[in-house]
Amino acid sequence: MEVPNHREQPTPTTQHYEISTPRSDQQSNDTADTVVVEVPSVPAPAPHAISYRPDIDGLRCLAVVPVVIYHAYPTSIPGGFTGVDIFFVISGYLISGILFKENKNQKFTYSNFYSRRIRRIFPGLILVLIFTIVAGCLWYITEPLQNMAATLWAGAVFGANIQVLTLKQTYFSASVKEDPLLHLWSLGVEEQFYIFWPLFVTLLSKLSFRKAFVAQVVFMVASFVLNILFLGYNGNNNWSFYFPFCRFWQMSIGGLLAFVNMTDSTSIIATRPSWLISSGLAMIGMAMVVVGFVCIDDKMPFPGYWSLLPTFGAALLIYSGPDTYLHRFLLALRPCVWIGQISYALYLWHWPLLVYAKARFPNDDLRPWSQEPYMMVVYSVLASAATLYIVENNLRRRKSKFVVPMLFGLMMCIAALGIVIEHNAYSFSVLAQPKVASTGPIIIPSATSVNGTVLDELPNMSKPPRYQQPTVAKILSAKDDFQPDGPEFHTIDTGSPYIPTSENMILNMGQTDKLVIVLGDSHGHMVKPRFASLYYKAVNASEPFPTMVFKTRNGHPPSYLKPKAVFYSLDWPQWIRPNSGASDHPNGPICCTAGYVDSCPNQSPNDAKAMIASFQQEISAFAALGIKIFAATLNPEGPQFAFTNMLNGNSVGAVAPVSKKAYKATHADLIAMVEGAVKSVNGTIIDYSDNQCWGDVCEVISNVGEPIFRDNDHFRPGYVAKFLSVLDQVAKAGV
Repeated sequence: MEVPNHREQPTPTTQHYEISTPRSDQQSNDTADTVVVEVPSVPAPAPHAISYRPDIDGLRCLAVVPVVIYHAYPTSIPGGFTGVDIFFVISGYLISGILFKENKNQKFTYSNFYSRRIRRIFPGLILVLIFTIVAGCLWYITEPLQNMAATLWAGAVFGANIQVLTLKQTYFSASVKEDPLLHLWSLGVEEQFYIFWPLFVTLLSKLSFRKAFVAQVVFMVASFVLNILFLGYNGNNNWSFYFPFCRFWQMSIGGLLAFVNMTDSTSIIATRPSWLISSGLAMIGMAMVVVGFVCIDDKMPFPGYWSLLPTFGAALLIYSGPDTYLHRFLLALRPCVWIGQISYALYLWHWPLLVYAKARFPNDDLRPWSQEPYMMVVYSVLASAATLYIVENNLRRRKSKFVVPMLFGLMMCIAALGIVIEHNAYSFSVLAQPKVASTGPIIIPSATSVNGTVLDELPNMSKPPRYQQPTVAKILSAKDDFQPDGPEFHTIDTGSPYIPTSENMILNMGQTDKLVIVLGDSHGHMVKPRFASLYYKAVNASEPFPTMVFKTRNGHPPSYLKPKAVFYSLDWPQWIRPNSGASDHPNGPICCTAGYVDSCPNQSPNDAKAMIASFQQEISAFAALGIKIFAATLNPEGPQFAFTNMLNGNSVGAVAPVSKKAYKATHADLIAMVEGAVKSVNGTIIDYSDNQCWGDVCEVISNVGEPIFRDNDHFRPGYVAKFLSVLDQVAKAGV
């Protein structure tokens, strides 16, 4: 997803097609006969300049359209993001052609080069950054606004790729995709390349053809090897993806093409192939590009070796053009050329519009047609055309000496504003301000009926009536609300017998004869506020309270440990899905992936049984030692509880309650397996829905209009502390 260096080549007054051998000005270029030339006995040198080629704009179209479609509908073109790699090659070819030409004519200066880059890159980028700032302040709460601002100032100084690299999340992570300026990473890679590439080209221009060619090949291979070596580094491919030196080989391939095109050498390498060979190379190049779009996806180790497909495909399309049928009658079509001409602006505009539309209307069922992804693409095209014709062309052609300093100064001001917003996001977020929330004491009649027996004495999140209306600000506040650890929790020392990580903590240290262990994933982490509340009550009443060790880690199933008392609290459906229907395999059992990032297609019913049997064996060992077993069963959760599905632009949308019976019926097999294992050792089943649901009604928002969950499956800390009284028996068991 990189920003192409659009229109660095001179604009023609009329479109024409040139081939490598000389011809008269009167020669027609309307038929195929005019482009088929017999190869002379002596190799003909390549042309001395890169003339305007409409097929290059068409190639930009071929690159940007899949990128935009992939961002709008990710499953439609799984490898659409490889259009970025094509842009890198185009950029290297066009910019290097200018550099080699100016060095040959001894007209190159750094000031002219960077002045052209500022005139070309800054106008559209400044417009998009200003729009992103305004929209972010209006539509984002503190945390996403802070993240956006960090990328904004980094992008303004062309370092967004480095900033994103520090996030320790991949390009395909859902949370990263909420950043409306994520796509500026590629612009950072490109501009970092052009910090030193002009100097390298100047040095190459002083060498012989052979030495300069070899030097570029060595540089290209070194960068590619670095890209391979960084695959899987720190458990992901971020360094291969974002680190500039792992991407430079793609732009240097374009540079090598430009060098071969510009040279006077009679080497066979610098000779334009015949029309027939060019046509074959063009077809191969197009096939490589298309295969990349169709076969590459976000689960593959990318860039890596897979990036050879779009990169060499683009290189072959550039090298074989512009006279083949594929170039003339596809890439050089007027619509393709026009889209290529707005491709830079289109790349800049489409991603913020898509991200903001998704942020404002996250629920697909409630989103109006005017905010659908296809409409965001339409708006992007319109904004891109206006940007090109009204802003970019005028500023690029304006001769005033103040244009470049003005653009540079404005960009630095935007960078400074980004830093200020990052460190004061709350003050800039309109939605975060208290005046946005409506907190009037309105009693809203409940439209739901209560079925079944209800224990009135238990605190309950869904008990009517509702006193306050939900508001957009209240719903958005759920996003930041998951900090279960208070000052009463202490980290485990390195010398502890328990695994020392930042997520393993102790409450009320020192009660060695009264010990409770909580094992689990983020759901074990989630219940801490209730135990903290019980701890303070016990302290104030001078009553005993056990030492509680929380051996929990987000996104990880519980590990084996033999304490004196245990409580299991984990999100069972995340790890075990007995109804997946997959076939058995020799390397089981397969545990599902943390964070619901997959559909768990490889876990068979026998895998699920094996994992439950392992759990049962573990708790049986505990029970044999006289340890009391507690385990949380499944409670209603899912997308209906996520705040992102409750919004409808500037109003509240879907807040209908969930049926407890329906949820339990859907997961009946897994519930039976989990509860059966616990009952087999006379353990105690903890059911959060006793506090969560009023009979069959499980509200997604509280009686004061706030989301009860932080996301799909985590209670917010305040609701855990106030309502989850079913946990009290766990603490009492340790006294």
